[in-house]
Amino acid sequence: MKQKIPMRRTPDAELAAAIAAEAVGCSPVTVGRFPTGARHYVFDLQFADRSPAVVRVGDPSARAEMAGAVYLSGLLRPEGVPLPTILAEGIDAEFPWLLLERLPGTDLGSVILNLSGAKLGRIASRVAHAQAITARTISAGRYGYAARAEQAQHGAWSQVVLANLARSRGRIGSAGLFDVGLVDAVEHEVTARRKELDRIEAIPFLHDTTTKNVIVTPDGAFSGIVDVDDLCFGDPRYPTALTLAALMAYGGPVSYVDAWLRHAGQADDRLFRLYTSVFLLDLMAEHGHIFNGNETPLAPAVQATMQHALEFNLNLVRS
Repeated sequence: MKQKIPMRRTPDAELAAAIAAEAVGCSPVTVGRFPTGARHYVFDLQFADRSPAVVRVGDPSARAEMAGAVYLSGLLRPEGVPLPTILAEGIDAEFPWLLLERLPGTDLGSVILNLSGAKLGRIASRVAHAQAITARTISAGRYGYAARAEQAQHGAWSQVVLANLARSRGRIGSAGLFDVGLVDAVEHEVTARRKELDRIEAIPFLHDTTTKNVIVTPDGAFSGIVDVDDLCFGDPRYPTALTLAALMAYGGPVSYVDAWLRHAGQADDRLFRLYTSVFLLDLMAEHGHIFNGNETPLAPAVQATMQHALEFNLNLVRS
């Protein structure tokens, strides 16, 4: 007889185990929470007599995101985008959840320092290919983040970039760890290039295939992409720039981004460095806030590195 899923204030390991038992009729031997991700509660499930699985649990406000993940899995997996199989779903549960195939490996960022340039190039090629498949799906000519093209909120690409900056401004201002004047400097460059930005087509792309959500084995074999709740519509270089920002802020081989740009046929130009500047602010803005318990304290050395990286990229934008 299947057990009843217990009520919880916050998703935890006991809830994840109960979801698995209810969904597949088999309790996991071990349950461990993944230490990355700032939105959902994600648990690694190991079983005695079946393949491992993953439970993604959201708070009630994440119901639409979980539904978006189900929709996009049905859209993208048949076309060849390597997303994990959805084994079961509880979109209407108190805490909406998905039970997923466990792809072998871990986030790229966990092993990137141990991988050769050749292996990173092969991973970059697979990510670029997944993005190329996604780019061929339907666009409604609207911009921004949405599971369905017609739901994208903005009529121009510059509005998406400025909205990103507005969020960073609010977070940086309230946390007080960085000078909010840094946002002014980047916003000035965005405003100066607004016409150029607004010539960008509304191309769909996977917006979070960075050092996170790209799953690889310890020896560098690409397994797939996880945590796709929505797409972004606009310049497909946006996630490449976010990846460069993360590598510059926290350390790692920026040659991986060079390989990604090369395989995608994308340019490392002033606009690309402007996106990188926008995302460096985005990373700065995460510090000093509580999301879901996976936050990392800001070390002084990282703070200095972030500011130096922003200055470096802004100089390239202005050159």
